[in-house]
Amino acid sequence: MTKQKKYPGTPVYHNLSARNGRQATNSVTRQTRIPAQTMRIPAEIERENQMRAFKAGLLLGVGVAALVCGLILWLWVIPTMDAAVATAQGMVA
Repeated sequence: MTKQKKYPGTPVYHNLSARNGRQATNSVTRQTRIPAQTMRIPAEIERENQMRAFKAGLLLGVGVAALVCGLILWLWVIPTMDAAVATAQGMVA
């Protein structure tokens, strides 16, 4: 039996069962995360709803800002630049 563990603080089920004279279990039990079906407190539900609303609002805001920027470029900047380029070409020629 080894005296030093590879990871200190971990349970040694095989050595314990060998000491007690019982056969060791095949798997080591682990703590699982809390399943989604468990009861949650209203504060957690409200915080989750606020986070979801914030993300949706942020995505909507960025989308609207990109749309407005694209419309400004398409309807004002590009025609103005085309006219300026045409005027400059007319002066040179």
